[in-house]
Amino acid sequence: MNNALKIIEFMKIAEQLCLVERDNLMSSGRQETDADHIFKLAFLVLMVQPYLKHPADYGKMLELALVHDLVEARSGDYSLSAQMADPSLRAQKKAKEREAALYYQEVLPPPLNDKIYDLFMEYETRQTREAKLVWALDKLEANLQANRFHDGDVRYWAECENGNIYYQMAVTKKPQIKDLDEEIISELEEAIIKLSEENIKKCNISLCR
Repeated sequence: MNNALKIIEFMKIAEQLCLVERDNLMSSGRQETDADHIFKLAFLVLMVQPYLKHPADYGKMLELALVHDLVEARSGDYSLSAQMADPSLRAQKKAKEREAALYYQEVLPPPLNDKIYDLFMEYETRQTREAKLVWALDKLEANLQANRFHDGDVRYWAECENGNIYYQMAVTKKPQIKDLDEEIISELEEAIIKLSEENIKKCNISLCR
């Protein structure tokens, strides 16, 4: 019964992910939450898995997708644009997230405590193919969602903290995706960049190349 109570207590942490807001807006205009993002990322893993050329553990990828932002239930979210504008925020973010991961390791019963901690560290260090794949899909999902508000009205990006950075990021290919040598993921990147370029043009926004 002690394990059941610990799991119930831990589910409070999972519920907090439904409250942590991100910069992206949903198509309705509601602020996206970590839980929204994780849900869509898990589906993206499901969608690409049949088309991967190289072997990857599908179950591990789903676990990584579920756990990758779990620490933000305690640490909160730091927007990427804000981190790029102020590099000290990235160090603060990493320290708080590591602290949260260690807290989860302490409060969860074994073997869950080590499993959650190990999954988080695997994603952070990206030493496995599964972690690299989920990292790439995480970035693609975020860029895709950024284009969903009001059928591509991306003017709101500029209203985010240091949000003008998002326009350049949205149309820039990531070398980590090329290194994966996965046609389906490269095709997704190209399609989402094209969508971003179309929406930026539609909103009469000029990019400095």
